[in-house]
Amino acid sequence: MASSYHMGIISGFTLMSSYLESVESTGKTVNAVIIGLGAGLLPMFLHGCMPSLQIEVVELDAVVLSLARDYFGFAEDERLKVHIADGIKFVREVKHFAVADGLPAIHEIEDASGSTKPSPDESCSVSYTEARGRPRVDILIIDVDSSDSSSGMACPAADFVEESFLLTVKDTLSEQGLFIVNLVSRSPAVKDMIISRMKAVFNHLFSLQLEEDINMVLFGLCSEVCLKEDCFPEAAYVHLVNPCNMFEGLVSAWMQDHPIVLWKSY
Repeated sequence: MASSYHMGIISGFTLMSSYLESVESTGKTVNAVIIGLGAGLLPMFLHGCMPSLQIEVVELDAVVLSLARDYFGFAEDERLKVHIADGIKFVREVKHFAVADGLPAIHEIEDASGSTKPSPDESCSVSYTEARGRPRVDILIIDVDSSDSSSGMACPAADFVEESFLLTVKDTLSEQGLFIVNLVSRSPAVKDMIISRMKAVFNHLFSLQLEEDINMVLFGLCSEVCLKEDCFPEAAYVHLVNPCNMFEGLVSAWMQDHPIVLWKSY
């Protein structure tokens, strides 16, 4: 992996390990959305190690996609797709078309003909044909830089941690859904503010602080039930290790290099 915080992001999958294992055992699909492509290393890694994962990446800049393809070997297939779109708008649009247990999401708007469409004041980056009847998102990862230094965050852009967007995310996620944010800030006040907002929206909130980095990875859970904090090491990545033997050694090495207490619950 390109960065240790990527491994930190993946470690949060243990918070929904029971759900991931049940999906794998039944041959169903786990639906993931990653906002921010970068070099494409994180989605490619997940794609290779989790055969049950259906990944959609949202990237604002088409040049970034071209660079990922040309210099890092990024390639799409039936399980890995890229949308060139605004991440905020994409998530809002997905919310309107999400379904749970075969039923329309409560925020869908039905027109006179009986078809479901997004609010008229929102432009679509997800086509109606593509989005209609799509399942809710199981894992949503925010990994984008901020161009506004006044926000006190290098990552993500402030809009991605506004309360209104966090509520939209919760509506988009499945009942077992997991929201992951890569937060980069040197300001304790900014970190506390983001934690407070997420704690108000999600049923459970956890953080992982990397010793050698300023990255803090935040994990918001929709489920009422989750792993206890002291069970994280024992739950280490079973759902990823099984389908990908090369991952097992990588995870073991990473955990040996990070012997500190990484996790905190709120």
